[in-house]
Amino acid sequence: MNKEIKKSLKALQHARSDLVRSAKKSKTELTRKRDKLTAEIKRTNARIKRFRDQLKKKSGRLAKTSRSSAKKVRSELESQIAKLKESVAGSKVETQKMRSDLALVRRDLADAGRHLSHALRIDKAIDKVEKAAKRK
Repeated sequence: MNKEIKKSLKALQHARSDLVRSAKKSKTELTRKRDKLTAEIKRTNARIKRFRDQLKKKSGRLAKTSRSSAKKVRSELESQIAKLKESVAGSKVETQKMRSDLALVRRDLADAGRHLSHALRIDKAIDKVEKAAKRK
């Protein structure tokens, strides 16, 4: 009987440490993922701003060129403006997608935080019971 109790206690200790370890690991991984997505969103927003600035410059140059000026320059500017508009639109879509992913990660991170606090409370309660059992 004593061997069975020791075996059960050992299994309980192992399960306890696994519970806390897995909860901490999942929270850490989700935090990294959140930070990575946030940084990527910032980079994409900076890229959109850069594209918009280029678009303003090119549009200004296009407005300054007269109809009589070289058609080649005018058509080149128009094609560059079209490409920049396409890039801005693509980056906006990409940012929206990342923001929705970030919302999911934040939700999962909140769940992981609750799971971790629950696991730590369970660990603390088991520890309390073990101390009480040792005193008797």
